[in-house]
Amino acid sequence: MAKKLLGLRLCEHDSNLSFYDGSKIHYLKTERLYKQKHHAYNNLYGWQSDIKKKFNIDPNEIDEIAIVVDPWIYNLPLDNEEFYPAINFNHLPVNSKVYRVNHHLCHALSCWPLYKNRPKYEIIIDGFGDANNAWTVIINDKIHKRGYADKNGSLGLAMANIGKAFQIHSQQVYDIAGKLMGLQSYGNILPEFKNSLNYNIYSIDKLFNFNNYIEYKENKLLAELQPLDWIRTVHDKVSEVLINFFEEVTNKDYDAVISYSGGVAQNVIWNTALKNKFKNLIIPPHCNDEGLSLGAIEYLRVKNNLPKFKLDHFPYVQSDETPDTEPSDITIEQTAEHLKEGKIVAWYQGKGEIGPRALGNRSLLINPLITDGKNTINKVKKREAYRPFGASILKEYVKDYFNTDIENPFMLYVGNVNRDNLQSVTHIDKTCRFQGVDKTNKIYYQLINKFFKKTGCPLILNTSLNINGKPIMSSTKDAIDYFINSDIDILVIGNKIFKK
Repeated sequence: MAKKLLGLRLCEHDSNLSFYDGSKIHYLKTERLYKQKHHAYNNLYGWQSDIKKKFNIDPNEIDEIAIVVDPWIYNLPLDNEEFYPAINFNHLPVNSKVYRVNHHLCHALSCWPLYKNRPKYEIIIDGFGDANNAWTVIINDKIHKRGYADKNGSLGLAMANIGKAFQIHSQQVYDIAGKLMGLQSYGNILPEFKNSLNYNIYSIDKLFNFNNYIEYKENKLLAELQPLDWIRTVHDKVSEVLINFFEEVTNKDYDAVISYSGGVAQNVIWNTALKNKFKNLIIPPHCNDEGLSLGAIEYLRVKNNLPKFKLDHFPYVQSDETPDTEPSDITIEQTAEHLKEGKIVAWYQGKGEIGPRALGNRSLLINPLITDGKNTINKVKKREAYRPFGASILKEYVKDYFNTDIENPFMLYVGNVNRDNLQSVTHIDKTCRFQGVDKTNKIYYQLINKFFKKTGCPLILNTSLNINGKPIMSSTKDAIDYFINSDIDILVIGNKIFKK
């Protein structure tokens, strides 16, 4: 009889579960279930009722469990935080054998849907994982190097703390770094100051020290009056720091396959600098902590010597509500016409995407040729005006609109926009976080293609179907309520079109 396996993330934020029923994987990010962004269980047992509800499995029927956990929030011992790869964990109220797997190892292992063979080099950078661990380099499944927040600084924590200092408001602290990534582009890069910042990955805390800028300006007041120039310059310097770090640990093997994960891997600007150097860089759409249960379940697969798992239709794998129908050709044609007319379209199809970015199944869409399209969507989503929007583009036209050779199916990189009529998706620094859409994403591809035939533009503004501070929609009822109580013009659920 096939084993039943469960991967769990039970930490301070972003709880998620991956269940293997003996034949396939089921994935759930619990914020979609509880409608609370970054939802986390505040105990070690709440997940049990949820897997009964979502996966129809009794916890006692599970053979093995792998868990990523922050022990301090449960008042558990902290005397063995340097473990690798896993240790026994006896604190779950189950009969199953339970293993606590290293946090950063689970980040690395979570990349399994994107490769056939595990890469030699695996690099993980985040706020911190186990034991104050801010980054880890794994080579051939062995720890090569580790960095610590208290000794070396932490990129993830530094960005969040600077965001707080800039008075960036967010319902959740975990979103501040992402907002700062958009805001810093409004500053100017100061080449002389940048060249004076002789720091590396081992001294990130010093790189982000504002006193460096005061010294450069030779006046505290002048420095405080131009903080955006400071963070823009420091942010740009980080790209060099990361490239140097990757060169160091790979011996400048630019052709190497490298998996890169952790919360910091959501920074599309740094990602782009790395990808331009390391062509075979792999970053999953779930590089933040919502991918940890996928890494945990992969640990159990390898431990049990099972064949590689299948995750059908990746990255559209959320265990959320799927429409009963698919949109017909007529429905797609009508939706493209609404987009051409400048209507705001809420698009709810198939299963939801894994990761924080909408990739065409839970999306809010608008014609990017509309001059004030960005402001229109910002009002609907109640977002800050300085934050940019991404675009979904037919893959074969990427090079015609963006100066890049990067394929970007998960919106993890940026390209320089080479058109003047795309103001709604062009950030202040002339870049756009784009998504290259190919025919494997059949329905979304057809929608963009029909819009292209009507307008001559092969891309649309695409942002996630949610309100600022809330998770992406996971039920048709939520989508309908959002539609009714907002300025959205059109809602398409499966083959149904709702109009106002």
